[in-house]
Amino acid sequence: MIMGTLQYLPRYNGLGVEVQKTLRFLVSQDLSTLSPGRYSIDGDGIQMDVVEAMSVLHDSKLFEAHEKFIDLHLTLSGEEWYGYAPINNLQITEKYDPEKDVALYGGEGVYFQIPKGQFVLFFPEDSHKAGVTFGTPGLIRKLVVKIRV
Repeated sequence: MIMGTLQYLPRYNGLGVEVQKTLRFLVSQDLSTLSPGRYSIDGDGIQMDVVEAMSVLHDSKLFEAHEKFIDLHLTLSGEEWYGYAPINNLQITEKYDPEKDVALYGGEGVYFQIPKGQFVLFFPEDSHKAGVTFGTPGLIRKLVVKIRV
């Protein structure tokens, strides 16, 4: 897992061409004007979803991990917490589904928030819970970018 700040793009050059393309795209856009839906950044290799959804209580959701894609999350508005744990520290509850590119896990992790203008990258070995809260559920507006490994 990597947390980063959009204003420091050159620092992330070592993360690969696809991550660089994604970050350059994000800083070139007025993200607040994007309508909910799916956007192609680079064919099937980089897809972005603009999502509006209600947060859920942190203990009502399982951790997830992906094998084919790196997840980049960026909260645009609302209060969103993220859970994180290495997949080796969790118990698998739903085996990997290659069509959905997801496996689900139970167990304990750490929780954090990402300030505006920052992002988090979750790699295949990083399980995560997104869109969770420790208080009253509320509306979240966010970006989820799928970057092919």
